[in-house]
Amino acid sequence: MLDKKVMWIKMVLLLGGTLVAGGALGAETQVDSKLQQATPSIPSELVYPLPAEQVRAELAQQLLELALANVHPYFNELWLALMSTQDAEKQGRLFADTFLALKQFRQQWHQLNWDARERIAIRKLRFSPSDIERQAYLSAEQQQRLASDVLALRPQTAEYLQIRKSLNQLLDMARQEPWPVIPDLRLHPGESDEGLPAVKQVLVRLKLLDHADDNTLYDETLLEPIKKFQRMHGLLDDGVIGRKTAAWLRVTPDQKAVILARALLRQDVGDQLKDRRYVLVNLPEYQLRVLDGEQELMTSRVIVGQLKRQTPILASQIASVVLNPAWHVPSTILRKDIVPKLTHDPEYLTKERIDIYDYEGTKIDPASISLDEAISAGFPYHLRQQPGDHNALGRYKFYLPNDESIYLHSTSNPRLFNKDLRAISSGCVRVEQAADLAQLLLKDSNWNKDKVDAVLQSKATKWVPLRTPVPVYTVYWRSWVDAQGTLQFRDDIYGFDSGKEQGSSQVMQSLLLHRKA
Repeated sequence: MLDKKVMWIKMVLLLGGTLVAGGALGAETQVDSKLQQATPSIPSELVYPLPAEQVRAELAQQLLELALANVHPYFNELWLALMSTQDAEKQGRLFADTFLALKQFRQQWHQLNWDARERIAIRKLRFSPSDIERQAYLSAEQQQRLASDVLALRPQTAEYLQIRKSLNQLLDMARQEPWPVIPDLRLHPGESDEGLPAVKQVLVRLKLLDHADDNTLYDETLLEPIKKFQRMHGLLDDGVIGRKTAAWLRVTPDQKAVILARALLRQDVGDQLKDRRYVLVNLPEYQLRVLDGEQELMTSRVIVGQLKRQTPILASQIASVVLNPAWHVPSTILRKDIVPKLTHDPEYLTKERIDIYDYEGTKIDPASISLDEAISAGFPYHLRQQPGDHNALGRYKFYLPNDESIYLHSTSNPRLFNKDLRAISSGCVRVEQAADLAQLLLKDSNWNKDKVDAVLQSKATKWVPLRTPVPVYTVYWRSWVDAQGTLQFRDDIYGFDSGKEQGSSQVMQSLLLHRKA
């Protein structure tokens, strides 16, 4: 039994039959004080009715998702206040505040630009319902339609209900016994290690293994569960329990719940991606998809920008496909990559078929300049790599207008697509199935495969404008439920969630409290 001083409520979630339980972490007056700092004063003469049980459960669930995502301190404090009272009148007020805050948040969320939503950069949002909105909530008509209005506040994500179920399953798992301690491992099938029983315990908790034992031998029965675990986390499924696999084995269910809650928020993109053809590049997944509404037309592995040269969050459109593109070397790559190579290999430009131009566009004979003097002067020239298979862009470039000179392209080094962690480019997105993407995009422009192949063989650069530009979005979705119903997770490659995986420690502790009782 919980201590009598701990106030708690249980709310039945309509989907999956999951229970959400929470408890007060401190004095109720302390929570109220923090809450009052974030919310407008509530007229004391107003008495808010306690909504129906099903409405309360839905409001609490949506509030919990935002609190776990650590999206704004207001939601964290509101959740704790709601979990810490059994007073019906006070609960009525808090549920009213929850409804009005959720309503304002959804409105403001869909007004944010694409980059702000993917980064969850929304600390400046304000929640200040007007007296008119409060009076409207109290009206008899509003109370009658409250259930439908609350349902309308759900995230506009096709897989929302499935994600909600997975989120609550993670929270249920977190409320069980503590997570096994996984030591540093480097273990191949057929080898033994004292840390293997803990690995088995994790796999059992994740329902990837039927039972755990104390056998320290990595035998055949463990191989496929480990491979499946690796695929669930975007790792090479070689069955080797190494540093990256061990790191994900250590991630606890409550930490994963936070990752999933933040991913759910990022996927709440409204109607922007519905009923239209578009290209979606999920950066942490290293994956590109072409979709028409909810229909997936093609998919491809991609390479994205490294940590120091990140692929930006973009909402743009592919306006043209460039066949046999020349590569105009950006100044950053010239300074940081090519100049150091020239110091070690003066013939580098010749080997890579890179021409030198002055700032007026005149081609320069390499023999006419002093390489040492040029490097000392900061290499005051433009570089252009000739089209062909050797070209860094490969044979295809997908041009999209943006302020950061970022585009999609093929590559002259396809071996890199075999890496499991592919944040290694200088910012642009390299597409493995670039030929298929070009064919799909050019279909409406009367460019068939034979016509494309003829241009490729000519080695001449050809810009082909699309009859209808195709929207392209880069996103930062670290977790989702795939078509097979498997929950997927990916690394925080750019640190967007750094320091957020624990969410609000108080919110998480309130959820885990009864496990410790």
